[in-house]
Amino acid sequence: MEYKKTILIIDDMKQIRDILWFSLKQEGYKPILAENGQRGLACLFDKETHVDLVILDVMMPKMDGFQVLEKIRTSNALVSKIPVIMLTAKAQKDDVIKGLSKGASDYVLKPYKFADLLVKVQNLIG
Repeated sequence: MEYKKTILIIDDMKQIRDILWFSLKQEGYKPILAENGQRGLACLFDKETHVDLVILDVMMPKMDGFQVLEKIRTSNALVSKIPVIMLTAKAQKDDVIKGLSKGASDYVLKPYKFADLLVKVQNLIG
């Protein structure tokens, strides 16, 4: 099977990762999973891995999604341009503003409808 694009899912909740993996794979995307920010960043900076989009949780242990986003946006030219969709339960207006002001391409609240998330993915990477 030829995949459309590669999507890195960074979320500490296995159930969310698994559902997104399955759903995105059904749509022809190649999902890669990371259970925390450090692993996600390692994938992004691995020269063997090409990532077209990141779906990033905010509330994670050790390094939260805002910190991961900041590292992405302040990294090398290739990685810093990768679209990032924040997928989180942090629904306060200040959280949304913080995510978007730090460079998130979009901000989606949990619980979410996959169809809505898919439209955002398609708008960002086709």
